Amino acid sequence: MERMFTRLTVTVALATTIFTVGLHDRSAPATTSPVAHAAAADTSAYVPVVPCRLADTRRELGFVTIDDSTAKISTQACGIPDTATSVVVSSTVVDPSDRGWLVAYPSGRDRQTAATLNWNAGDTRANTATVAIGDDRHIAVHRTGSFGDGAVIVDVVGAFVPTTSATAGRFVPEPTSRRLLDTRSGERPTAGSTLTVALPDGVPADTTALAVNITAVRNVDGGFVSVYPAGSDRPDTSVLNTDRAGQFRAAATIVPVTAAGFDVYVSADTHLIVDVTGSFTGESAPVSADGLFVPTNPSRLLDTRFRPDPVHRRGTIEVSLPSLGADIAAAAYSVTMIAPGANGYLTAHAAGTTRGATSSGYGERGDLTAQFGITAASSRGVSIYADTGSELTFDLLGYFTGTPARITEPGVASNVIDRQRVIAIGDSSLAGIDRNRAWAQLRGADIDLRARSCRRLVRPSCTGREGPIPPPNALQELQSLAFGSFDIAVIMAGYNDGPSNVAGGIPLILEAARAKGISHVIWLTHSREFAFDKGGSLAGKQIYAAHNAAIREAASRNADMTAVEWSAVARQAPFWLYADGIHLDTYGGHGAADFISRAVTHVAGQRCPVPQFPGAVNFGVCPDPGTQPPVDVAGLYGL
Repeated sequence: MERMFTRLTVTVALATTIFTVGLHDRSAPATTSPVAHAAAADTSAYVPVVPCRLADTRRELGFVTIDDSTAKISTQACGIPDTATSVVVSSTVVDPSDRGWLVAYPSGRDRQTAATLNWNAGDTRANTATVAIGDDRHIAVHRTGSFGDGAVIVDVVGAFVPTTSATAGRFVPEPTSRRLLDTRSGERPTAGSTLTVALPDGVPADTTALAVNITAVRNVDGGFVSVYPAGSDRPDTSVLNTDRAGQFRAAATIVPVTAAGFDVYVSADTHLIVDVTGSFTGESAPVSADGLFVPTNPSRLLDTRFRPDPVHRRGTIEVSLPSLGADIAAAAYSVTMIAPGANGYLTAHAAGTTRGATSSGYGERGDLTAQFGITAASSRGVSIYADTGSELTFDLLGYFTGTPARITEPGVASNVIDRQRVIAIGDSSLAGIDRNRAWAQLRGADIDLRARSCRRLVRPSCTGREGPIPPPNALQELQSLAFGSFDIAVIMAGYNDGPSNVAGGIPLILEAARAKGISHVIWLTHSREFAFDKGGSLAGKQIYAAHNAAIREAASRNADMTAVEWSAVARQAPFWLYADGIHLDTYGGHGAADFISRAVTHVAGQRCPVPQFPGAVNFGVCPDPGTQPPVDVAGLYGL
């Protein structure tokens, strides 16, 4: 019996499911599945399939429901060879109402504790995977929650058929990934336009497919991206989706090609980046057993949440591959960025080789982003570089046979803590750290504290307790800095401004910070957001709800700005503040210093400087302190 679901998407394209295990359970390390040692009979070659919609719950097409959360999809359609042992799939969720995950796996086999795709509420999210076909010629799809909370679409673009040697369909990895297209240097492709991406230099004209990573950048609206052989009709399929303006979204896939390359269609205005990691041979290639695909049981090889360190900003870690009884020329995997503190990208490459100027995936701050990849491997495995830092998981899905990449850089990959240089600019609310001598709680970064009473954002400051000369405003303070002297700016000011001045001043502060080489601005929302935040004679006055609305709105529009909810923490710890609900008493001075330190390490993708409470284990990237209860400053610091 078939049944109509609603709103979610999956695209099929490779050969063993890309699994992401245990992203929501941090109580213990994820267990590693045994890796299947492959015999020659397990090897397979890629066969292109014209991109085709295999299943679509919106049209009651292709899905046979097993229960509310599980369905089967027949692979006896869309020109998939009868002998295929696996197909290639891209998963897309469209506007789910809750956070969740989805996994595709061989029908008739036990479902793995893993995920092909992760999403947050309201996301439109895509990812490619490889899925082995069950004995009944079906694949199964299981998701958290019910299929009633999202439509599922499955598009097939390729398959793998068993063979011990082949001419066509063997994978040839790029020694270093190459950039094929970057429209950011010219006009942005408009909605409904199609771009043709030529084959990389040196790749034969009869190449059957390319392994590519596609990134949508600076899009003006939600939409989708389709890829297909150049010169052919555009299919009703997609490999990448965006759901709002201003996103960076990436998706890797295997795209069939012609001698002219492949076409990329965009449904909304967006810049595009296309990187290639390898190609699949055509009939002109010699017969060989190199470059054949061997699926493995999904196997977690790395989970940094249970290691001493995440991947620090601009850090690289190596993932060793297991001994599988054959040389490994390239790995097929899923890598997941887990709640990074800032928007950023990953680059995967063969361990011990030069990293290319390309990306293998992109994650947004605080998000869960699973990314498929096929990357050359060396005898040391695969290296993962993170430009802004992140917790990561790495799941091996399979490998391609052949000679490993030659190691050209024998040194150990660098993943040292990138100690941030921070300028903290504020008014008398921030000056409570100085007055209460709480400097020791400014930890985990090199923090230059510049707090002066009556400092304003962009208007002339008023006269404060430090003397008759008004301090420079926050804009002037930033403009006085030498270029490149700070990485992060923390702003705890604006209490002496009106709502319109805050709203108008924020863009000027951001512009000045960028001009000085500052990569991120952390803006603390104002305490006493509402009248009930603090009692006393000032109750009902100095209400900063409008200020905070402007701060949050600006942070939602600017990837290099984070609004951290000091207002929420101050509301929970009124004893940190004097009767005015703004200025810091002794505990508040130490609490604010601790709060700023945690905010900095959170944005930098690093561990907290100290645990959340005495005796706690300091695992993972420091959580956003604005989402946590007030810390026990007395217990942590012996006050």
